[in-house]
Amino acid sequence: MLRESRTKTPRRAAEREKRPGGSSVRGGERRIVTALCYDLVGSTDLMHVMDIEDYQELMSAFQLAAKQAIASHSGVMQHEAGDGGVALFPIELEAKDAASLAIRAGLGIVEACMRVGREAGQDDLQVRVGIATSVALVREGAPEGWTREPVTGAALAMAARLQAITVPNSVLVSEETRHLAGRSYAFVFEGSKELKGFAAPEKVWRALGHKVGVDRFYAFGRMGGPLINREDELKTIGQLWDGVLAGQGSVVLIEGDAGIGKSRLLREVRRRTRAERSRLLFFQCLPGGFRSTLHPLLNNIPESVSGSGGQMGPTAAAVAALFERNGIRDAEVVDVFSYLLGAQGSRLQSNEDPKAIREKAHRAMLRALQAVCRRGPAVVAVEDVHWIDPTSRDLLGEAARIIAKFPVLLVTTSRPSHASEWLDAANPTRLALRPLDSDETRLAIKAKWPEHRLALLPDLFDATERISGGVPLFIEEICQWVSQNVEPDTMRLSESANPSHVSAFESILESRLQQLGTAREVARAAAVAGTQVTLPLLRALLPDFGKSALANAADTLCETGFLTRMRVPGRTAYGFRHTLIQETIYNAVLRKQRQVLHRRLFTAVNQNRGMAAWIDTGALAEHAERAGLVEEAVPLFIAAGKESSSRSAMIEARQFLEHALDLCGRLSESDTAEPLKLAAFTALGPILIGTVGLSSEPARRLYEDAVEIARRRPLSEQSQWFPTYWGWWLTGQDFRVMHDRALEVRSMLSKANEPEIQLQVNHCIWAIDFNLGRHRETQDAIKAGLALYDEKRAKESRTEFGGHDAKVCGLGQLALSLWLTGRTKASDAALSRMIAFTDRIAHAHSKAHSLDTEAVSAFYRDDFERLAEVSARMADFAKRHRMQSLSGLSLLFSGWAEAHRTSLASGHATFQNGLSLLRELGAVADLPIYLCMHATLLGLAGKIEPAIDVVNEAIGRGEESGHAYWLAELHRCRAILRARAGECKDAVAADLRCAVEIAESQGATALIRRARHSMRELGIVIGR
Repeated sequence: MLRESRTKTPRRAAEREKRPGGSSVRGGERRIVTALCYDLVGSTDLMHVMDIEDYQELMSAFQLAAKQAIASHSGVMQHEAGDGGVALFPIELEAKDAASLAIRAGLGIVEACMRVGREAGQDDLQVRVGIATSVALVREGAPEGWTREPVTGAALAMAARLQAITVPNSVLVSEETRHLAGRSYAFVFEGSKELKGFAAPEKVWRALGHKVGVDRFYAFGRMGGPLINREDELKTIGQLWDGVLAGQGSVVLIEGDAGIGKSRLLREVRRRTRAERSRLLFFQCLPGGFRSTLHPLLNNIPESVSGSGGQMGPTAAAVAALFERNGIRDAEVVDVFSYLLGAQGSRLQSNEDPKAIREKAHRAMLRALQAVCRRGPAVVAVEDVHWIDPTSRDLLGEAARIIAKFPVLLVTTSRPSHASEWLDAANPTRLALRPLDSDETRLAIKAKWPEHRLALLPDLFDATERISGGVPLFIEEICQWVSQNVEPDTMRLSESANPSHVSAFESILESRLQQLGTAREVARAAAVAGTQVTLPLLRALLPDFGKSALANAADTLCETGFLTRMRVPGRTAYGFRHTLIQETIYNAVLRKQRQVLHRRLFTAVNQNRGMAAWIDTGALAEHAERAGLVEEAVPLFIAAGKESSSRSAMIEARQFLEHALDLCGRLSESDTAEPLKLAAFTALGPILIGTVGLSSEPARRLYEDAVEIARRRPLSEQSQWFPTYWGWWLTGQDFRVMHDRALEVRSMLSKANEPEIQLQVNHCIWAIDFNLGRHRETQDAIKAGLALYDEKRAKESRTEFGGHDAKVCGLGQLALSLWLTGRTKASDAALSRMIAFTDRIAHAHSKAHSLDTEAVSAFYRDDFERLAEVSARMADFAKRHRMQSLSGLSLLFSGWAEAHRTSLASGHATFQNGLSLLRELGAVADLPIYLCMHATLLGLAGKIEPAIDVVNEAIGRGEESGHAYWLAELHRCRAILRARAGECKDAVAADLRCAVEIAESQGATALIRRARHSMRELGIVIGR
């Protein structure tokens, strides 16, 4: 017998045969041969317990049935023994066909054995079958009689060895046989076996059946069979679809536990609407995606995970291409979604106001829906919204709210234990899927059960109903397990399992995985990797596995229904057929083993992000955390928070950063933990200010904690943590506290030799001293700060400190302060410089700051014509940039101008609309001034008592908060109102005296003049 080298496969030998001089060796011919060996189990024992004639009849019936199975599949018996035999399959056929026919014959022998045993009353009659393929020598010149001649090759011996080690009533095949027939049959890997007479271990596989016969259990999604127990749901959806065809959009929420059939029902909806819909948009939410902004949309952009050119994430061009394919060609829509996705090439600015971005996103959603259904009714499907991220949830909620306007059926699926009240505004039709009952479970099993295993059905019904609890996915997995185990006692699996627990499902999956040999480890590694995995990533997770071993294992997992190949450009990727399978396998992995795999994944991907470009920064941080690498995880969570914040995904950003702070508590070394905490505080603070509020307790407490830590850090680090000091100053509860904090920050950072920090310290001082009426200190701080201004550095500082440019702020505050102190020409010059500089740098929020300053300046001067003109520009700018607070200011100032120029009633109404909007937005830093304006207009309308009430509130708020620079005017305003109300002169005089004293203490010459002018008008004389 010729023993083949393990490196000389039959395929290579066959290729060698075709070369000149390679067709004949020592009078023989090299051909690829597949051999089959079968043998009854325990036939000798049967002979001792059976009558000899009955035994002989049984053996004859078995052999006849076995030979018929072989002959019907073109095999030729070479040798027959009393209870077994050897067959060869024709060399004139293609090697793949011969291997496939041999396997079919082997399975036929198993079925024949079971049938013969039942007919003879011998239910324990069992057979083993081994099949192998190799190169063999066939005598030259007589290929037509090759089976009658000695055949020298490894196939015969290996088939015999495989037959000897296989389990009863099963077919074991060699690696080469499996390779040749792999496209036609499903197999389970049994591991590498030591075979007598062979130097190297052989990879062996157990044949399960022809794929056509077991398609129900191997096709992706298991969705080919009939839909059972969903008639009512389909009827309801059909009625809603009729409404959609008539132009009335609807929202459907399909709820049910994992594996209950939500995806199967959704697929049926897609199938039934196919002929009448113009478009289908399908989105899939993924486990762990709640922190990954717009990940259902991102997953539909293949280019987003290409990692080409070392760049991560999608490009704006890729986003535009996806939208183009779906009929959306609106440039504004593409720009907004590109920004939200963090796409490279996005044209929106990263410092856009989050509220404005949200408004743009909602408008983009509206326009996208208009484009999608322009050609007719459409279906939009979003699966597993229990894993949706906040940004996607907000946009989906908005789409649901307005969907009735469009011919669109919006279908979502969710697990019932997760909150979905965010959809309530759309009044969705809720469909709660129930488990299958006993009869329906039987129908589900019989629908596609392989005919060659019909004998198992009675036991299968009982076991499946007992274990599955009527959950379709559980039923499928049980049937999958049974299809690979034909012994009667296999039905006793998990007899004590409670159907309400997933433990039975875990047991079944584990039993199936145990039969897959090394593929079991690959399944576990893939479960750790998450939603998808590639062969290079598996190699990093399982370094002891070779490339071919991993590829074969992945193929096995696909063939046995655990994994499915994913359509990803440029590479082969795998994903789990159902998320519940991935979750169950992951949870079954021992904690220490999980930690090792997460560590390997983190190390590999952190060194080469292109290896798994679909793993974003947040996901990589989670792998580091699960690997126990907390110190490495925290900076990644912080980076993920900053990335989310940069595209206005504030909820996701806050989740990342607060989790980073929680992890810092697990670090024992302060030198390690404190810098990380401060980095997280620095990034989180502006987010809390923007989402919770400037004066909110969470924001104030965060900065207080941050400064407490920062003060402990070395002097050399202080400048690094200046943003925390800035936030601490900004969240002071009133202007007096903010003033004291500004001076404290200046003292603490006096030795910081960084011009930008000193500029921003002065920025803090001038902003607060102006409000306190400390004009000399304000002007000194502005002069000192602007001397340090650097326009290049300012591009970053505009976002970090106040959201506007420091020079724009400084020149504006200087202009206002100079006017109040009586230097009108210098004020006009500073104002002109501010406007020119603002127009040059073209920074949106700085322009808004500049327009506010222009309006206040015109208000000071009672220049109603200019105020009306500035307010108009302010309104236009607010509309173009979606700035609600600026829109409120434009209404307030335009109403003031209108009330004095044309119509008091109409102007006052406009003013009040603006004030209401500002109060609603919490943008009332100058509330005492706005109340003074309101009181004045009430007074002009003759509503003196309400006017006095309003100005009293203004004075109280100003004194309470330290908002003092307009207090002189507030007292003057109240004096005028009191005089008109006929109050005693002493009260009027007291207010005017107070106005003069306050203005003199502040050096506010312009306000002194106004107070004295009112004294003359009212005939009030105040002695000094």
